[in-house]
Amino acid sequence: MKSIQFIRLVVAIAVVTLFSCQGKNAGNSPDNENKNAVVKTNSKGKYAIKSGIIEYNGTVMGMQQTQTQIFDDYGNKEVTLTQMEMMGVKTDQHTLTKDGFTYTFDMKEKTGTKTPASPVTNIDFRNLTEDMKNAMKLEELGKETFLGKSCVKYSLDYDRYQMKGSFLVWNGIPLKTNIDMSGIEVNLEATKIEENPTIPAGTFDVPDDIKFQ
Repeated sequence: MKSIQFIRLVVAIAVVTLFSCQGKNAGNSPDNENKNAVVKTNSKGKYAIKSGIIEYNGTVMGMQQTQTQIFDDYGNKEVTLTQMEMMGVKTDQHTLTKDGFTYTFDMKEKTGTKTPASPVTNIDFRNLTEDMKNAMKLEELGKETFLGKSCVKYSLDYDRYQMKGSFLVWNGIPLKTNIDMSGIEVNLEATKIEENPTIPAGTFDVPDDIKFQ
């Protein structure tokens, strides 16, 4: 039982690290540090396409995992299902972002967390201000083709969160991520992209039976 609890804790840490920032850090994000900065909006949301389903393979802290990312309304509504197996125990974590909040939850355990959405680890590449780019030391390194898509390659060296790495970004969507955040390594690569599918109703609903902290 203790092993299972430990595994679930590890997965929760990995998911939170990749997709959201802890509530205590949200107030210190570049978004809040530069409240008066003018955002150059390139689209209706952070992605250039209205909806998508993207499958990923990768490792988080050395553990193999798969992810399925589903978004609509140009990324204003987004959910990611993360599946991982460790010591024979399979885990499923959902990360839902909508209405300014990030919900991370386990449907089996019926528990989860709710935090203000933050740009720190879920970067809106299309709508960053120069101040945000400077704070994160986010630099464009040219173009690179991945999965047949012309991507912009970025490097990141964000001292505040000890976060360093690189991204390949297509239409605002990271198709390849290699990040080290305070010693936690995250490596993800998209394996399949479905552009502008019809997303079923209820996909982005917050479950009523989850106890959020």
